[in-house]
This record gives sequence, C-alpha cells and structure tokens, in this order.
Amino acid sequence: MGDLQQIILALHQVFTVGNLVIIFGGLVLGMIVGCIPGLSVTLGIILLLPLTYSFSSPDTAIISLLAVYVGGMYGGSISAITLNTPGTNSAIATTFDGYPLAKKGKVKKALDTSLFASTFGGLFSALLLLVCASFITKLVSKFASVEYFSMAILGISLIAGVSGDSLPKGIMSGLLGILMASIGADAVTGVMRFTFGIDTLRYGIDMLPAMIALIALTQVVQKLRDFVLAEGKLDDMTKIDNEGLTFKEAKSIVPACTRSSVIASILGAMPGVGGGVAQFMCYNECRRASKRPQDFGKGSLEGIAAAEASNNAVVGSAMIPLLTLGIPGDGVTALLLGAFILHGIQPGPNMFTKQGVIAYSIILGCLVANLFLYPIGLALTRAVAKIIQVRYTYLAPIIIIFCFAGAFAATGNTKELVLTAAILVFSYLLTLLDISSTPMMLGMILADIMEMNFVTSMMSYDKDYLIFFKRPISCVILILTVILVVSMIRINKKVEALNQAQMEEMMKDQEQAEGKA
Repeated sequence: MGDLQQIILALHQVFTVGNLVIIFGGLVLGMIVGCIPGLSVTLGIILLLPLTYSFSSPDTAIISLLAVYVGGMYGGSISAITLNTPGTNSAIATTFDGYPLAKKGKVKKALDTSLFASTFGGLFSALLLLVCASFITKLVSKFASVEYFSMAILGISLIAGVSGDSLPKGIMSGLLGILMASIGADAVTGVMRFTFGIDTLRYGIDMLPAMIALIALTQVVQKLRDFVLAEGKLDDMTKIDNEGLTFKEAKSIVPACTRSSVIASILGAMPGVGGGVAQFMCYNECRRASKRPQDFGKGSLEGIAAAEASNNAVVGSAMIPLLTLGIPGDGVTALLLGAFILHGIQPGPNMFTKQGVIAYSIILGCLVANLFLYPIGLALTRAVAKIIQVRYTYLAPIIIIFCFAGAFAATGNTKELVLTAAILVFSYLLTLLDISSTPMMLGMILADIMEMNFVTSMMSYDKDYLIFFKRPISCVILILTVILVVSMIRINKKVEALNQAQMEEMMKDQEQAEGKA
C-alpha cells in the first residue's frame, strides 16, 4: 500500500465525529492543566491515559494524548500572562513580554498573540512531520537489532537534556529507572530478578502505575506542599479586557513566528533539547533580528510570538524522532513512547510499513489538533483562566483520586495501588534530594528495548561485543550520541546564562522605571 493510499485511509479514520470530539476534549484538558502553575502537560497526559483503553483504536488513543500536548503548550501562556507565573516550563520566556503587556491593560491582546503564535508554530511543525516522517523511515528501514540497541542508547542520552542542573543526579535517576524495569521475570530466560521473594514483584512493575506515581502524583504532592507552605495565598489575576489582536498586528508578528518555528522545529527534532531550550534560543534570535529590539521585555508582541511559536513548534518536530526512530524527542514524548507501547504500537522504522495507517492517523490528528486550537482558544481562554484561582486544596484530592483510579484500571488488580503508593513515596524522597524523576521514567521505558535488542545482537553475532562498533551505522549512531550529550550539556549552560542575563536586564529596567517614578 502506497503512502497516498495510507494517508487517504488515515483521513477517513481521523475525521469521524468521535475522534473530533476526543480532540476537542484533549485540547481543553491540556489548556486546563497547562495554565495551572505547578502542573504540567505530562500530568494531563497521565490523567487521560487510563481512559484511552476504552477508545476504539490505538491511534485514537495517541491522538487524544497529542491533543493534550498541543493544548497544554498554549495553556502555559495563560498564567504566564495573567499571573506572571508560567504554567509550564516552556512558557517562562512568555512572561518576559506577556505580563508587562498585561500590566498595561492589554491582556486580551497578549493572549491573542500567544494563541496566534502557538497555532502558527504547531501547524508549521505538524506539516513538517507529515512531509519528513515517511522519508526518514525509508532511510533507516534496513536497521537490525544492533542499530536498534544503539538507537536506544541514543534515546538514553536524552537524560542529559532532562536532568536539570545536575547531570550526575540525572544519570543516577536514569539508572534507578533501568533497575526498576529489570524487576520480575527476565524476558528471554524467565529467571526472576530483584523480587526478593515478594509475590507482588514477580510480574514486574507495570509501566502505567509507575508513570502515574513518578510524574503525576509526585507533581501534585509537591504543588500541594508549596500551596500549604504559602498558607493558601493566591496571586491576583490580571483581568482580561476586550481589545484583541488586530489583523495588522498579526501580520507584523508573522516573521517572528516563522523564525521561531524554523529554529524550534530543528531543535525539537534533536533528542533532549525540547521546548525549554528552544524558547530561549528563539526569543534571543528574534530579539536580535527585530527592528525594535528595545521593546523586548516591555510588552513586545514579537517577544510573545517568539516564545509561543517555539513552544508549539516543538510538539510536531519532537514526534519526528519518536515515530521514525522510536526515540523520544523530549520528556513529554518519552511519556508518549510509553503510551505507544501500552497500546501495542511500536514506533520506529517499521511503523510506516507495518502500521502505516495508524502512523499517518497520528500525524494527521496532530495537524487537526493544531487547527482546532485557534477557535477553541478564542472561545474558552477566558473561562479556562478562571480555573487558576481555584484553591489547590480542592483540586489536589480530585487529581489524586483520578490518578489512583487510573493505576487500578490498568489491570484491575489492587497490587497496582500498593505499587503506585510505594513508588510515589520513593519518588517524593528523591525530589527532596533534588533528583528529578523524569530520567527515571525514561530509563524504565527504554530499558526493555535496550535489553531485548542487546540479547538478540549477542545471539546473532556470537557474543561479539564489538559488533556495535563494527557495523558502520551503529558506530555512527554511538558517535552521534557522544556528540549530542556534550552539545546538550553546553546548550543547557548557554541557556542558563541567557536566562540569567535576561532576568538581570528585566530587574535593571524595573529599578530604572521605579527610580523615574
């Protein structure tokens, strides 16, 4: 079956009433979790993941999660503009110009700019994904177990990009994830590993309860702790006016949107970079290229557009390595990789030959979600913004109940509730030591892929450990892994320096403004 036939069949699957309703619901859920400071896109995906088991097809399940991803990337800008508090890490740069413009009484204009830029960036990267995905898979269709193992090593290198300030702590967290994935019966020999005679561990740790505990519940407990320590005080939200973005203003920010979309799409397709890095690089580049760089940091529409176009441009481009190579582009797509596996989909070079219609359904679903984002954002942003003011002591228990219900729904076994609670305690203790749980989740997801392909390679090549360097493609991948790790460490340091310089410049401008007043 040719690519065109597969795309036509995928169009029929995506454009059903059920799928369109699911995309709508995913976008709204994403906007809600994205706009609440302290929560994240990953929480929205995990809350929805157990419900996806009831969907008619696996591609519908993945499309719904992608809709949450798209909506959440825009939702982060709502609180960034109205509260000066980014709802997601990828919306930090939005505060630089979004909040100053809101303080001038132009909240609606700032939100409309964010929505326009988010839609622009999302559509750009979704179209890029549609064009590039099949082409890349044809290039890597000759991969065997040796190359797959090397690709898994490349995926593990993503730990360098999601480790935060400390790479050693990130590596430690990733190794703990690999250890957790090794619990239970060995997939090849059937030998029990690390069970310590506990029956609950005989069948290993299911991925869904682990993801729920490591990401969603840990975030909720941290946020609840911060809320209690702050004695439940809520920031005053800037009221939304009625003066939106004009056609002339929208036209003026198109160059900034285009520049950010191109840069962010390139960065997003590089495993480990993601929206957190892309936003600062795009913001800095657009300020450098702007005709009015002096307006940046004071309510520039170009500044908002640069930050927000980069956020959503990462969504589609981060899916390129995931769908074509089976490697997550960032922390969120690492979670999506887990969702793929849970639904029996194996992303990688063979996906477009064995499950081509599903692959194109997912890509077209991402495109439709970005198309829907603009009208849904215009209609619901004002209502979603009010959720920011809900007391977290009301919100947290509801989220916790949904999380545990989702863990139980995965297998219908009460042991999952015990495991989820145990992993939550362990994960929370790690956060107290300032160790991120994201590398741990990544280690758990990629451990099985690494092990299976390593064992297969050893059996095929008579335990020749150098085979990974003897095969040219595998050797190139391993060299790229080293280069990528080094570059990610350097990029993280550079972005941190840019962020610090930007914050110092904003504080200096604020002090000067107060001095004049």
